[in-house]
Amino acid sequence: MYKFNFNHLHYFMTIAREGSIVKASKKLHITQPALSHQLKLFEEDLGEKLFDRKGKRLAINDHGRKVLEYGDRIFRQSDELQQVIKTGEISTSKIVKVGVISWLPAEHVYEFIRPLLYMSQIKVQIIQKDLASLLKDVQTDALDLILCDSPYSGRSKKLMGKKIHSEPIICLASSNEKLKGKFPANINSKKAISYSEASEIRDHVDGFILDNNLSLNIVGELSDASLALYAIEKGDVIGFLPLTKAKEALRGNRVKKLGEISKARFSLWAIYKKNQGRSSIITNLIKRND
Repeated sequence: MYKFNFNHLHYFMTIAREGSIVKASKKLHITQPALSHQLKLFEEDLGEKLFDRKGKRLAINDHGRKVLEYGDRIFRQSDELQQVIKTGEISTSKIVKVGVISWLPAEHVYEFIRPLLYMSQIKVQIIQKDLASLLKDVQTDALDLILCDSPYSGRSKKLMGKKIHSEPIICLASSNEKLKGKFPANINSKKAISYSEASEIRDHVDGFILDNNLSLNIVGELSDASLALYAIEKGDVIGFLPLTKAKEALRGNRVKKLGEISKARFSLWAIYKKNQGRSSIITNLIKRND
C-alpha cells in the first residue's frame, strides 16, 4: 500500500503558491536543490508532472491544480481533526478565503464580507498580498476571491471581475494646514505621501499631478490606508484617499478636504473564478454587494 508523504504535499503547495522554487525554499528554510529533489520524488510517486517548465519558470498545470485543491481540503480537515480532539465538537464550517491588496481601506473590506460574518457555518480568512500573488492564488484555488481596486486584465479565461463600488478620490491635509489659493494650484510643491505599490489609485493620482502640471515633494510611500490617513492628520503632508476612508476624520475635523480628482474615481472590484454556480457562497456574496 502506498504511504502518502504529507511533507511532499506541503512542499508542493508552497512552491505552487510562491510561484517558484527559489521563493518557496526561502519560505521553507531549505535549500533549492533539496526542494527540487522533494518535488521530483512527489511527482514520481503520483506518476504525473505537476508543473510545466517554461524556461526557468514553473507554471502549475491541470494535474497540479487538482493536487493543490485536494491538498487544501486535506490540511483543512487536519485542522478540524485537531479541533475535534481538543473540544470534542465536530466542525462543519466552510472557510472562505478572501485575498486583499494591502492598502485597500478596511471599511470596504468589512462591508463586503459582513454578510459572511453572520453565517453560522462560515469562517472568513483575509489574506493580504500584492495583486500579482493574489491572482496566482485565486487561479490555483488557494483563494476564493480577491478584492482590489482594478478590473481583471490578465490572460486567464477562468477569471472574471465585478465592480462592487466606486467613489471620489479626495485630496486631504491636516486641519491645521493653511494653504493659499485654489485647488489644485495650492498644493504645488507641497510635501506629500504616495502609495508604495502599483495600484489603480496611484495611477489616478499620478495622472492628476501630470495633467495639472504639479510638482509634489513625495516624502513617503505607504501601503496602508489607515497609516496614510494618520500621517496626513499628524504630519505636514497632503495625500489622496477614497472618500469613505476619510469620512470619520473629516467629521471630527482632524483633516480637511482640499479638493478631489474630477476625472477618476476609486473603484472596488471583486475578482473570482467563473462558473461558481448560482447557489455558491461567492455568487451570493457578489449579488448581495451588487
